[in-house]
Amino acid sequence: MLVCCSEIENKMMPADDAVSPMQGDRYPTGYIRRTDAAASGHDLAAEKLLHPDAMGVLVPGRDKHFYSSGAFNLIQLIFYILKQTGPAHLLLTTYSISMDSINALRRKVETGELLSVRFLIDNRVRSISPKPFDYLVTTFPDCYRCLALHAKVALLYNEDWNITVVGSQNATHNPKLERGIIHTGRDIFDFDFKMLNDEFDAAAT
Repeated sequence: MLVCCSEIENKMMPADDAVSPMQGDRYPTGYIRRTDAAASGHDLAAEKLLHPDAMGVLVPGRDKHFYSSGAFNLIQLIFYILKQTGPAHLLLTTYSISMDSINALRRKVETGELLSVRFLIDNRVRSISPKPFDYLVTTFPDCYRCLALHAKVALLYNEDWNITVVGSQNATHNPKLERGIIHTGRDIFDFDFKMLNDEFDAAAT
């Protein structure tokens, strides 16, 4: 549910139940309630992850929030999810992609772990990374579209699962601190799928 900030009541609460925000001209006074992660439908990784398996089992209706230390990228995260969903379709958006990632996805298609793959790629990949782009075109003809894009999203879906991954990770090696969320709710998936599917249909090769 989205809430307009202007509609939120600025109520004072006991100090042991709240965190005081910064006060001054730029911030309202009052308190912000701490979120009970167990009751909110969110699993929060307490530490930076070195491997996606450290997130544990996916549960429908619960989202996973995490930071990674750069030890894995978006493609490796997708493969972690596939272990739990079984064979699934993939719609992937990325600002950049490597030949290793394309090869890894191709192998998953060949083994049947990926039922289909579609890519939304930023226009600049064509000129900035010509070799990976040419390899993508050759390996997945008619499965990619180019547009002005900076979003990093992966949609994985089959008869039992509808998963949305949103984060800062690209489909390349990421030796940096990265942030991600795995949504398992159908409402979030439908929202993203409609937007990205429409973009795929409208974009050029």
